[in-house]
Amino acid sequence: MEVISLTKDNFQDQIDVGLTFVEFFESECDACREQSAIAEELAEELRHIATVVKVNIRQEQEISNEYHVTSTPTIMLFKDGYQVETLVGLQSKDVSRQTVLRYAAMGDTC
Repeated sequence: MEVISLTKDNFQDQIDVGLTFVEFFESECDACREQSAIAEELAEELRHIATVVKVNIRQEQEISNEYHVTSTPTIMLFKDGYQVETLVGLQSKDVSRQTVLRYAAMGDTC
């Protein structure tokens, strides 16, 4: 399953419903490329649990400024429009997966 690229035009609609794993990245960042590969794997593995998306912070500065993203890669997890988790720096596949699963197990409570 492909990781969806978000813009300011579709960001809010995407994070408002369900569990959304957002990878903030820069194309010149080596750690971001590694994180993107992990995100692509998670998009397939967790497709029934969460939506995996990405935001290029250079192209979408409005979003990165709103969420105070100053380092890449940064992962944010949103649940029904609420930011529930932030992870800064390269995260392993296991840490990323467990973070999503933890919030998925909480049901409708955050």
